[in-house]
Amino acid sequence: MGGWDFVLAALAVAIASVVQLSAGLGLTLVGVPMLVAIDPRLVPVPFILSALPMMFGQWRVDSAHVPKGMLLPSVLGVALGTAAGMALSVVQPGIATPRGYGIVTLVAVALAVVVPRLRPTVPMLAGAGLVSGVMGGISGVHGPLMGLVVSHLPAQAVRGFLGLFWLLAHLTLLAMAIPAGRLGWGEVWLALGLLPGVALGAALSGPARRWLHGPRLRWAILAISAAGGIALVMRG
Repeated sequence: MGGWDFVLAALAVAIASVVQLSAGLGLTLVGVPMLVAIDPRLVPVPFILSALPMMFGQWRVDSAHVPKGMLLPSVLGVALGTAAGMALSVVQPGIATPRGYGIVTLVAVALAVVVPRLRPTVPMLAGAGLVSGVMGGISGVHGPLMGLVVSHLPAQAVRGFLGLFWLLAHLTLLAMAIPAGRLGWGEVWLALGLLPGVALGAALSGPARRWLHGPRLRWAILAISAAGGIALVMRG
């Protein structure tokens, strides 16, 4: 990668980071398509590796507002799903398509609009985590299903929960990437080149965080999810 490629990649990561820190999700949905256009080597591992400090910070800022009992089923689901997705991506690379994931996402958005209030029950959290893990293990885009499940919670609870969920989901993916031969020093070097974009996005996210709360946050999650679903269908 040349110098200008790193500059463009940093700007793409900054945009994705602002979306992630303000809405609680959207990092990979926004960032992956832009980074693939710049250099496919940047996704999924280098991009996710560079985002770990931001995810940790997102969780720590709002962790006290997360309801108890939500994390375990979500993490178990995403761990199992990520392992399955990574295995499938190695054994049968063509077994799943972006179009299929996009359709699942759009159906979930439609249900979230039609159903007045989705309750984050244990089966729903585990199921959303499982599907998100499979999607992330194959493509690096975990999808917005978990955000839709918790979109009715207060803004700080949404951001705190999703921050820890994405952090653990990404750590699981990275752990699975090592034996799969997808994480080495080359990926670490590329991740370091993306860190300025993460820092810039974090610095610019404050006003958006203060503005997005209540119904605004819920509709932002729905809009980001729908846009991501449409983009996946078009990529399919």
